[in-house]
Amino acid sequence: MSTSEFSPDSLRTLIRAGAWISRPDTMKAAVHLLTFTKLPDQPGFADLVEVVQIPEYDDGHDIQVAVIRDWPALLALPAVEQLSADDQRLLALAGSLATGQPVDLAANAAVQGHEHAAKVAEAMVIAAGYHMKYEVTATERLTTRFAKA
Repeated sequence: MSTSEFSPDSLRTLIRAGAWISRPDTMKAAVHLLTFTKLPDQPGFADLVEVVQIPEYDDGHDIQVAVIRDWPALLALPAVEQLSADDQRLLALAGSLATGQPVDLAANAAVQGHEHAAKVAEAMVIAAGYHMKYEVTATERLTTRFAKA
C-alpha cells in the first residue's frame, strides 16, 4: 500500500500502532521518540514507511499499521540535517533503540527543551518495560520556571 495517501499525522498514528502491537519495548521507545520529532513531516520519510494490514487481529477485525523497515536509511535522510538539534538528538537515541547500535548518551540525552527532555525520560521508561507502571509528569518547579520565562 502506498504511503503517499497518508498525512504525516496519520503515518505517526500507524507507526505507533505498529510498534505497540508486537514490537519489543525498545522499538516502542524508538517510535515514541521518532513520532515526536518533525521528521515524519519531511520529504522522503513516507518512502521508508510500509503500511500493512494485519488480518483478524485480536478481536477478529483487520487493522492497519505501519513499520519502518530501514532505520539507518531513515536516519540518513537529508531532511534530518534540517531539523532542530533537539530533534536530531531524539532521532539518534531512537535509532540506537531501534537498531541496537550505540550512540553517545552524554551528547544525545542532553536536550534543551522540557518537552524533549520528557520524551527522553518517557522513552527510557518504555524501553525498560515499565511503561504500564510509571508515568513521567512535570513537577511544579519545571512548570513554574517556564511560566516565568
